[in-house]
Amino acid sequence: ARAALASCRPLYAYHRRTHTMSQDFEVPKFMEKREIETMLFSAADIKQRCVELGAMIDAAYPKLDKPLIIICTLKGAAVFFADLVRELHIDHVWEFMSFSSYGTGTTSSGAVQMVLDLKMDIGGRDVLVVEDILDTGNTLKYMIKQLNAREPRSVKTVVLLHKTEMTIPGIQAEFIGYEIENKFVVGYGLDYAQKYRGLPFIGVLAPWVYKGGGDQKADGSMLAGDVTMPKSPLP
Repeated sequence: ARAALASCRPLYAYHRRTHTMSQDFEVPKFMEKREIETMLFSAADIKQRCVELGAMIDAAYPKLDKPLIIICTLKGAAVFFADLVRELHIDHVWEFMSFSSYGTGTTSSGAVQMVLDLKMDIGGRDVLVVEDILDTGNTLKYMIKQLNAREPRSVKTVVLLHKTEMTIPGIQAEFIGYEIENKFVVGYGLDYAQKYRGLPFIGVLAPWVYKGGGDQKADGSMLAGDVTMPKSPLP
């Protein structure tokens, strides 16, 4: 049977975490601490959540006749993917895909282009997509459509972060690490202009870093690919 887009509610438990803003973090020498407004999730927080998500995924696939195909969406999900798969106790194999949104400047037109495709046939197989963040959902919608066309037995999605207020109707992940507000977050694989991916924690990017770049919407917020950056408080 063809896999369908996820329903409007996750199938498995997740955190509606009220995170504690923290200034108790360090940054590498090549950047300034003021580039990060606050830390949302520490390395220890994320480690524990990966353990919990791994247990949920194990429970969701009790009787696999073939290894689960786990797809990492590059580049942002690479760090999360690497930590998550090491918490699984079910048989699985790895695959990788990459997509880009394009438009004018830094604004996504809603059009998505595949830049790296799968190497293996997923027909009749169970598939798990690993994403770093679910924001607008345009890329995930396109990706699921592409996967469904290959007639897998099932497709589920795990995301570390979900900006619920930004996601288009009909797009949802079955496994969600944390729901967050519309803050532009970086670290743990998440970037701004390819920077900050290597930070061990997830933090809010200071608005002055991206002020003046990208295309501005009527409400003052910024769009960069599929990521909506909140309005800068600076004049």
